[in-house]
Amino acid sequence: MSRPQRDANRERLWRRHLKQQQSSGLTVRAFCSLRQLKETSFFFWKKEIAKRDREAAPTPDFVSVAIVESPAPRRETPIDIRLAEGPCVRVRSGCDRGLLADVLAMLARPVADASKEGQPC
Repeated sequence: MSRPQRDANRERLWRRHLKQQQSSGLTVRAFCSLRQLKETSFFFWKKEIAKRDREAAPTPDFVSVAIVESPAPRRETPIDIRLAEGPCVRVRSGCDRGLLADVLAMLARPVADASKEGQPC
């Protein structure tokens, strides 16, 4: 089954509508009513464009992280490390660097690799 040809002009038009709605401060309903657009079309294109952007975006295999000693005094506020399309790791002051490196390495592996090795997460 072949995929229908994409209409670049239509996609550009809907990208513009989505951007204008977001910056307008109006609800989707009010924006669509004002522009005489169908809400169902608006939501379809919002979802479709997000999907296209995800498909077009390169996904890195691994993002390197360097842990360095800071000359500044440590704060008690934790930091959050958000992994692309994955979990968030909260790190508190004084955490074990080796453990952190192991956890980040494990989270960077594809799920299929972990199941092949039979190692629990």
